[in-house]
This record gives sequence, structure tokens and C-alpha cells, in this order.
Amino acid sequence: MTASSDPSPAHDGHGFLAPRPDSQPIDHCIRCGVETLPGVALCEAHNRGRLPGPSATQMHATIFGGIVLGVIGLLVLANLAVTSGGPFAAAVSSVSAGPGGAVTLSFSLSNEGDSDGVADCRVTRDGVPRPDDYAFRTEAVAAGASLELRRELAAPPEGSVGYDTETVTVLCS
Repeated sequence: MTASSDPSPAHDGHGFLAPRPDSQPIDHCIRCGVETLPGVALCEAHNRGRLPGPSATQMHATIFGGIVLGVIGLLVLANLAVTSGGPFAAAVSSVSAGPGGAVTLSFSLSNEGDSDGVADCRVTRDGVPRPDDYAFRTEAVAAGASLELRRELAAPPEGSVGYDTETVTVLCS
């Protein structure tokens, strides 16, 4: 048998994935699978009113709207998860110098807000906030309640500002 007499599609002069020259594009009904014209999503039985399908702009706008709503919802949930109570007021009650520049610090923390919360606190060495200040989070403080806290702080790294027992401050938010 010669290649010219072979009736298989692979030997009709076209590639095996190429459509036949006499073929027409078709789509299928998304409900029942019946063949429809190209670009038609529903057959006559499922689209009796002959309503057109959504345009590409409508579909993309719907997807974009869903993404925007999802991001907004995620931001609201994140805000609720990390929001703390407060405002918080901190007052240093005592500072005592230890060996090598270390200090022992006692202070009170008050939650002056209407809801319970965890305070983010920073101990400044001389009243000026620095990137390498000692920072910590407290346990949950009830609304209107106060805590007495004590921290033993190691000496700051060599070459940086040391603790001044007269001007050490605690800032909490």
C-alpha cells in the first residue's frame, strides 16, 4: 500500500493535530454537551430566551471584583487579628544599675482603653528611641487595669549608648 492511497488522517497531507480542511469549529452546551455554534455557551433547549452570554469585559470585571472583595476581607481580618487595646500608659517606678552597665527596671503599665489588649513596649536608654532598644510585648491587660512589671536588662553592646538611670523611659502602644 502506498502513502497516497492510505486513508488515515496522518497521511492526508496535514499534521496529525491539524484540523481537516473541511472541518468547522464547534462549541458545546455547558449544560448538556450538545454541539453549538462557535462562541455559543448554551443550546436552544437551555437558552429559550436567546440571551447572549456574558461578554469578556463582564467576566473579567466580575473576577476583578471578587479579588478586590477578597483582599478587603483579608485586610479587615488582619486588622482585627493584630489590633490591640489601649492606649497604654507606662510609668517607671525604679531603676537600679547592675554590673557592667546592666539595669533592673520596675514600671507600671495601665490600659486606659475600653478593650483588653497586649502592649508593645520599648525601653529607651536615655529617653531617645533607637533601633536597638529593648522591645517586648506584655501579657494581655484588661481594660482599665494596671500591671506592675520588672525587667532585667543586659548591658547594651559596646560602643553604643549605655543606660542612664535618671532618664530611662518605657514607651508602650
